[in-house]
Order: sequence, then structure tokens, then C-alpha cells
Amino acid sequence: MRALGIDVGVRKGLDLALLDGSRQPAATHRGVRLEELRRLIEAAGADVVAIDSPPAWAGAGRSRGTEREIRLFGIQSYGTPPADRGTDHPFYEWMRVGFEVFRVAAEAGFPRYRGGPAGGTAIEVFPHASAVVLAGCLPPRGARKAAWRASVLRAAGVNVDGLRSLDLIDAALGALTGLRALAGRSCALGDPREGVIVLPARTLPARPFPRCPQAVDGRSQPHLPRMSPCACGDPTCDRLTSREFAPGHDARRKSMLWSLAREGHQAVEELRRRGWELPPEMR
Repeated sequence: MRALGIDVGVRKGLDLALLDGSRQPAATHRGVRLEELRRLIEAAGADVVAIDSPPAWAGAGRSRGTEREIRLFGIQSYGTPPADRGTDHPFYEWMRVGFEVFRVAAEAGFPRYRGGPAGGTAIEVFPHASAVVLAGCLPPRGARKAAWRASVLRAAGVNVDGLRSLDLIDAALGALTGLRALAGRSCALGDPREGVIVLPARTLPARPFPRCPQAVDGRSQPHLPRMSPCACGDPTCDRLTSREFAPGHDARRKSMLWSLAREGHQAVEELRRRGWELPPEMR
């Protein structure tokens, strides 16, 4: 299983990171020109291509539905306007390059993702949002982007030693999102007709993400606690957390233990150890 992440740039070119199933970088490329891209995609042997760009202009309004939805979680993003809303401005040149990247990916056999299984498609990713979802929190105030996002990759088991720029780090975050999408551990926000951002978790919290804590020494440096899988026991949960349970998931564990207790399993002891009440009919 392989995923190719592509960070889109204008003058700097494209940065590519290929991750294999062990989450290790199998190849990286910097400053790639559009005319070189198809050859590199075809040579990568990837199962999914993850592109840090919208695939098309918005259908209406001031931005796409996916960007409006992602802001509800406290994650800020640039809005992609409709084609008739001043898109000839130099700011949007990177989006136009991104559209071309999606076109080249389609020519290489990876059509734009519109829903369902991600394998064999080109998905839209947003590295900042991927990092927030994986960490479970927004970056600490004053944290450097490259250092904080690299810490998120490292906590997820990615070797970041060869990722020597923010662009390669972002390409790797895209590739990691692609790997999780291949494994069915992702979700997508927005309207498939104008493009959806794929995020590296099956579910998202019911409220905006909190801010990550500052470093323990008080300086404004990125700090990410050691992350481990949530202990709720729900087979659909793929959240990483610095505590035993992801926020709100202790209730899932409690509900499961209630069910087990009612079925006669030895869950009563754990309920008592945690200081949780027994089911009403067992008190």
C-alpha cells in the first residue's frame, strides 16, 4: 500500500513525498515541474494520490462547502471562489496550478475522488487540517508550522529525518492522509461536485478542536504529547489521544461495559475500579 502526497507551489514547483504501508518515506522530490509530474506519478506505484489543492472553482457563494464546513471545527482555510469572482488575481495562481495537477493525475490514471473507496483516485487534502485532526488539537500559539507538523508526523510513526522543508512535511501529511483513506480511516467534507477535503479520521468531534498546550518549558515551541490509540474499545474508533480516552469516548467504554455486565461478563470489576456506577438493575 502506497500513497503519494503532492504539495502545490507556483515558482518553487511541486514537492512530492511517497509513503509506504509502514509509513516510511519511500521517495521524495523537490521543485518538480508540471511537465515532469505524470512520469513521477506513474513511476511511484501509488494506490492513491493526495493533492494539497482544490480541484476546481466553487459552484457558487464565496467559497466551497468543504471550506465552510471545516471552519466549524476551528480550522481556518482559504476560500475557493467561483470562476467569475476575481480568480484572475495573482493570489489564486497556486489554485490554477493545483487544477493542472489534478488534470495530470487523471491522465496518469487517478481521477478526482468523488466519494466511496479512495483507491485509484486523486484526493484533495489540507495538511494543516490533517495535522489538527491527527493531533486532536490546534497548534500551540506561536508554534512554528514545520516543527509542529513534523511532530504530528513523528507521533504517527513517520520518519521525518529526510523531510527538510515545510513543503515536504506537508506532502508527507497528504500521503499519510492517503494511507488512512486507503484503510477506510478517513472522512470527507463538502459537496463532491465542487471538491471535498479528505481528513484522516472516520469521525470528527462535535465541537471545535481545542488549542494544543504550550511546551512544558513555557516557550512558544511546538509541543505534542505522546499519542496512543483511544482505549474506548469501539472497533470504529481510530482516534489518537495523549490520554487514555479521546474526548467523550470514556462514555463509549462505559456503555460497552454496561452491555457486557448485562450479558454476564466480568465487567463489574472494571466499572467499580473506575468509580463508575453499575447498571440500574444491578445496584
